[in-house]
Amino acid sequence: MSFKLRNTVVLGVFFLLISGGGFVYWFFIQPRQLDTAVRDIRSLERELQELPFLIEQVKTLTEQYFDVKRKYDSRSKEIPPTDITSQTYAYMSRGIDEAGFLTFNMIYGGPRDFARWGYNIYLLQDGEAPFSNLYKFVYYLENGKKLYKINTLNLQQQEQVDPETNETKKWIAFTMELHAYYSKIPELASSLAAKALGLARAPFDPFNPLILQALASNAPVGVINADNVDLKAVLPGKAFILYENELQVLHLGDRVWRGYVSKIVPQESRIEFILDEGGIIRKVEKQIQFGRR
Repeated sequence: MSFKLRNTVVLGVFFLLISGGGFVYWFFIQPRQLDTAVRDIRSLERELQELPFLIEQVKTLTEQYFDVKRKYDSRSKEIPPTDITSQTYAYMSRGIDEAGFLTFNMIYGGPRDFARWGYNIYLLQDGEAPFSNLYKFVYYLENGKKLYKINTLNLQQQEQVDPETNETKKWIAFTMELHAYYSKIPELASSLAAKALGLARAPFDPFNPLILQALASNAPVGVINADNVDLKAVLPGKAFILYENELQVLHLGDRVWRGYVSKIVPQESRIEFILDEGGIIRKVEKQIQFGRR
């Protein structure tokens, strides 16, 4: 075989190989690539069409994230992983110190456990306190660092005459069921926003009765009872009375038991008292009793 013929055969073989490869690529591989490219283009077009909706979703989720983060950072409560009775009693003791005089018996009612949180039940029984102090104590429990919930609260107005001063004392008798919460989520155990409470001022006492039920029958020692006054003389602006065998001088506006001197009338030899007897206003008049000859 001559050199020229051999080169022709080699070139022919190469031509057949190249032609065969081009045929396979043109009729088999390239259509598949075109189909794949068309599918990719259509997928991109769908994604581009959905892009505004995705952007809106991202915006909504971003706003929700910042809102949740703001609420989390502004938490004013700390929820410990466990609630220990002694710690709860110490916490409530601090509330009593801030509220003032307050007494009750605390009974542990057991836990209520759930998946990642729970609470202990405390019963505050035989409680007694002035309304203002009880208001401050409830305000401390609801607004302090720890998460407490007052489940039930029963209040009853009480009155009693003080045997030493003969004045009517008023207070609130109460019972309370308190829930002290705890959580296994460690992030809730502390809060940057939790801070000490300021001084809470109690509003008007809604339990203050208009008319008292318990009233003393005798005036305290050293205080003038208008009913037992014996008027002896009346001058402009002053009156001379005999009370418990002692001569005393009363002026307009002077205080007596449950009231004050409201009028002094020399022309009529008369003195007048206005008394507030537990919400009932009573006027008492005294005149000089001239004896007959």
